[in-house]
Amino acid sequence: MSLVDLLFGRPLANSEQRAEHVGPAAGLPIFGLDALSSAAYGPEAALTLLIPLGLMGVRYIVPISFAIIILLVIVFFSYRQTIDAYPI
Repeated sequence: MSLVDLLFGRPLANSEQRAEHVGPAAGLPIFGLDALSSAAYGPEAALTLLIPLGLMGVRYIVPISFAIIILLVIVFFSYRQTIDAYPI
């Protein structure tokens, strides 16, 4: 047994690969958690930075929130393409 096999496990046989298939229904929640956890603190961080501006800074939170939503949509479709490109 090599060190790589010890660390990562043995390679899958062709007959075992089908059981490891990740489709869109399972893949999007799995891969999407990474993007959501990375972007979830965005609006709070934006508000924290805008607090010193007071009421003048509140008008910027809506465009920042829309930018974060657009980013999440882009990440969603990116992961969707990745799942479709590598089904097994």
